[in-house]
Amino acid sequence: MAEFVQTIIICGGQAGLSLSYYLTRQGRDHVVLEQSSQPGNAWRNHRWDSFVLNTPNWQTRLPGAEYQGDDPDGFMSRDEVVTYLEQYIKSFHLPVRYCVRATKVEQNSRCHSYCVTTNRGTSAQACNVVIATGLYQEPKIPAFSADFPSDIKQLHSDT
Repeated sequence: MAEFVQTIIICGGQAGLSLSYYLTRQGRDHVVLEQSSQPGNAWRNHRWDSFVLNTPNWQTRLPGAEYQGDDPDGFMSRDEVVTYLEQYIKSFHLPVRYCVRATKVEQNSRCHSYCVTTNRGTSAQACNVVIATGLYQEPKIPAFSADFPSDIKQLHSDT
């Protein structure tokens, strides 16, 4: 039998972690599925060593963890961003599951829920599924979403 979780968040980047923060604060049952083995995969593996944020530190604002350092007008390095994300997950006890990639999301109309299958061959049922993907603030809308019934609400975080 599949595990039941109220909400499954697919992807543990900044958007997924922010949503997880709010669900955690509200005491809502949820899990974040992250395909990489550690937080901050894009920062760890898709940025050069000397890369820094292109916005000042004071604009670093994941919910509940606004920048508190002594250099608000400076720019976090790649490694500092990774550490920030690691500490964020740890300090708020966010339920992130690593090395888990969602491979299929199916509606179960009989139970008014969704079945999420993963690369581990496991599946989970959820009332809500959030696909929190997207790199460089551009929508990454899966082609299969066009086949969803019209009563399933789909929005991009930029709307």
